[in-house]
Formats: sequence, structure tokens, C-alpha cells
Amino acid sequence: MDHMSDLVLRPGGELPVLPSNVLGGAVAGLSLLHAAMPKELDEALALVPHHTVFPPVATLPVPFVWNIATAHLFEEHLLKAALVVPAMVLLARMLERLWSVKAIVAHLAFTAVCSGSVVFLAELFHVYRTHHLPDFFLPIRGAAGLLVAVAIGLRHAYPLEAVPFLPRSLGFQCQHLPFGIALFVTLIGAVAPRSMMAEWLFAPLAFFFGWLHIRYLMWFPYAGAHGDHSPDFCFAALFPRPLRPLVSCFSSIAYALGVTMCPGYFKLRQVEGDIGHSIVYDPTRGCDFGAVSGGTRTGMRPPGPALDAGAVVDGPGSQEYNARRAKALQLLDDNISSLLAPTAGKLASFARGMPLSMPGEEFLQPATSEGGNDKQVPDLEIAKASANKDL
Repeated sequence: MDHMSDLVLRPGGELPVLPSNVLGGAVAGLSLLHAAMPKELDEALALVPHHTVFPPVATLPVPFVWNIATAHLFEEHLLKAALVVPAMVLLARMLERLWSVKAIVAHLAFTAVCSGSVVFLAELFHVYRTHHLPDFFLPIRGAAGLLVAVAIGLRHAYPLEAVPFLPRSLGFQCQHLPFGIALFVTLIGAVAPRSMMAEWLFAPLAFFFGWLHIRYLMWFPYAGAHGDHSPDFCFAALFPRPLRPLVSCFSSIAYALGVTMCPGYFKLRQVEGDIGHSIVYDPTRGCDFGAVSGGTRTGMRPPGPALDAGAVVDGPGSQEYNARRAKALQLLDDNISSLLAPTAGKLASFARGMPLSMPGEEFLQPATSEGGNDKQVPDLEIAKASANKDL
């Protein structure tokens, strides 16, 4: 039993079967099964509002409430599955280097359940408002919400990391992924027929609930706190810079309402003045949380939700964070070099247009005797000798 618990709590990369492969295999397998038997799988796993409210099987008088989560696990069309599954596996493989299996499962489950519940309520309101009963039986399924949830985790773990398999010249980083994917799916859902992209609401809702889970609920063992309350992971930081002021206004109003209704849950730690634990995902403080036994530290734990309380890593920080820090410093050096390159060119061109010696420079150089040996001559004598030559 202890061995199995260790397997669950180790980082994902050390497991015999990678969580990314399990996730991608589940989505791909269920999508293939849906292509073979679409009606049966939709009845059992797709989000059908009628089945969530009323029992669809007479012999089983239980509503299929699990479909609010299982609807995220397969696609209707194989083409969409061929596009979503490789991207999901690739991003999850990067995330599992820092997150444990337990953290990944909790993050995806929370995001799927919350976004599915909101879509279910929205469908009920739509049917009540329009009285269009066929929509009450319309199945909704799609893995776009899981893809956005993984991208949110990647935005938190590797914000400055370049997106794999994309040219670095584009400058597309992991911090741009969640908003880009959510916007892309939303735009397609706005122009596509409802029967083809009924699941488009999963993407923007997963964008919010994925952030909400990391911001307030995720447990960070090295800091002993729930949620990343750092200003770098506020909701407005997920948006492009031109939109951040507008998003900050609305998020400030929502935050004030949340603090008014439930201050113990919504109030951020840095607002209370607890600066020591306001940033729980700070790589520079990864060495401050080692286990102490008899006045000596037994080891250091890297930041993030990857390791449990008993995990120990040699050195002042994890190898992964050292690599990330080196990449961040290299990126900073490259940016500074690119900014200074035009200035250096201008200075060089300006220097080419200047004379070889500045006026009065001869007063600063040592005088040379007739024998060719240098000797120090006071500046006043050099000035007098130059004046006599001019006369």
C-alpha cells in the first residue's frame, strides 16, 4: 500500500505510465469508440441535459450526473480528436515534469466538473427561455476544456517557456496558450453551426475555472498554503496587455464582492500583509522550505505542487528550476542584446565620422624625447611648447 501511495505522489515523469499518455489515450480511445457506436456512447457519457435531470433508463432510476465531467473525454469527429489529442499529450508531458499525478488529476477534475455544471445550467436556461425541446436532448461533448485546463497549468509552471514545435522567432510562449486556445475555440463556436460546435463553451469556462483552482484551491506543499496569490497570477495577467486594464476593473469588482460575501475564502494573503507567503510559486525561495530535523536541513524541496511533504531533492533547488532560471536569464540577455544592437551601430557610425584625435588631446599624452624614449612632462610645459610652435 505504501508503495502504491509513493507512485501516486511522485512526479509524473517517474511513473511507469505517463499521465499524459493516459489522458491522450483516453480521449483518443473514446473518440474512436464514438465513431463506431455514436448513439450508445452519447447516451452514456455525453452531456445530455435530459439525462442529467431525468433517469434515461427505466431499470436504473438514477440520473446520469457524471456526464457533466465525462463529456470532456471524447470528441464527436475524428478530425477534431486528431488535432486535440497530440496537443494535449505534448502540453501534459511538459506539465507532469513539475506536477504530481495527484495535482494533475485534481486540476483537470475540478475544471471539468465546474465547466460542465455551468454548461448544463446554461442549457437548462436556454431551453426554458426558448421552449426549444430538441436542445434538451442535444448531446454535448468535446475535449477543448481539458486542453485549456492543461494550458492554464502550463501558464503557471512555465510562463516564459517557448511553445514546443513552433518557431521561436514567433515569440509564442506558454503564457499565451490559454487565452489563444480559448479565443480560437470561441470564435469557431460563434460561426459554426450549433450541432457541430455545441461544446465551445467548455473552453472559456475552463479558462476561468482552471485559473480559479490554481489561484485559490491548489495545495503547494513546499509553502504549506492553498493557492498562488502572487500578483503575477492574477486573472488579468492571463490576457494580452491591451486588455488587462479593462479586465482588472471587472476582476476588482468581482474580488470586492467575493471578499464581502466570503472574506475567509476570497481574501488574498498579500492584502492581509502576510508578504512572506504571498508568492507561493517563487523560484528564488525554493530553498527556504527544506525539512528541518535537529537544527539541520535534511533536504530541499522545489516549488510547485509536484512533490509531497516527504520528498527531498539535493541542492539548493530542483534541477528543473535551475534549467528554467538559466533559460530565463538567457532570454533576458538576448532581449538586452537586441535592444542595445541598434544603439551600438549608431555609436560606431558616429565614431567613424569623428577625427582620430580630439582637440587638446596632445596635452594628455606623454611627451616623447628626441631619442624616442617616453618621459613625463608636466601639462603646463606641454601647453607652453605647443603655444610656441603656433607662434
